[in-house]
Amino acid sequence: MSHEDLLIEKISKVIEPLGFDVIAVEIQNQRSKVVRVFIDFLTQREEAIGIEDCVKVTKALDEPLDLDPEVEAIFKGPYELEVSSPGVERPLRRPKDFQRFVGEQVRIHVFRPLNAEELENAEYFQKNSKQKHFVGKLKNFANDKIQLEVPASAADQKRESTGKPISIPFNLVSKAHLEPGNLFADIVKGK
Repeated sequence: MSHEDLLIEKISKVIEPLGFDVIAVEIQNQRSKVVRVFIDFLTQREEAIGIEDCVKVTKALDEPLDLDPEVEAIFKGPYELEVSSPGVERPLRRPKDFQRFVGEQVRIHVFRPLNAEELENAEYFQKNSKQKHFVGKLKNFANDKIQLEVPASAADQKRESTGKPISIPFNLVSKAHLEPGNLFADIVKGK
């Protein structure tokens, strides 16, 4: 288990009863020693994570992490704890992240170009056979596959839908996050 996974496990036990979820943990262990914890609410809410939420989680984590011998072994001395929101480009790392954000615009990067069988859309594959980056509306997540409504062509600036979504195997995703452009449009429209 990586240091990040170990910390996610320990932090989750403390903050889940408070209604928060660990989105990611970053460790900086060179000159300055820092653990950055990115949090979100366990359940979907209208409001975003605020400063008060970060302060609450920081206070809840301070003592348990300071007293944990495994955390001490990672840093071998004092470290700084930073807690923040995941921001507008919230990462999507787990199946439950994809399930939670169905209907939102997302950006997905895969390790390698997908074949027609993986994409489950031969027409799209013919036009985009070497594509490794996808932007579109998250339609569904089921059976370890992400269904995405995408433009007919990666170069299509009008972002017209193909009609039939593409599929992306979850195990081939190298990185995924919410696409903020849609969020800003919603704010301007007053949503």
